[in-house]
Amino acid sequence: MSLTDAMMKQFGIDALKQAMTRREAYPLLDALKDEIIELKNRLDAIESHGVKYAGVYQKALAYRRGMVVTSSGAMWVALADTPEGVAPGSNGAFWQLSAKAARPVVRVKTRREE
Repeated sequence: MSLTDAMMKQFGIDALKQAMTRREAYPLLDALKDEIIELKNRLDAIESHGVKYAGVYQKALAYRRGMVVTSSGAMWVALADTPEGVAPGSNGAFWQLSAKAARPVVRVKTRREE
């Protein structure tokens, strides 16, 4: 339940349109405090994980939001859960360039590719 919904349920829409009394303000402040504590706990949990380096990009793997891969000498961060085959740089909704290679990457062909 959102904070606005909780306020409407507890006080009613008419009460929210007028000035609040102390008796009404204290429960509101308690609700705000509880919401802030919950959001702080969620943020702490997110920040405790740090960066998850997943290695060199592989098209056969799906990547989770926040994972970091390298591809063509650059580092990419997954912005959302990314399905298999969506390469870094191919779709801005899934990948963001984090660090670019200092020099262009020269691809060397193997005997198999010749």
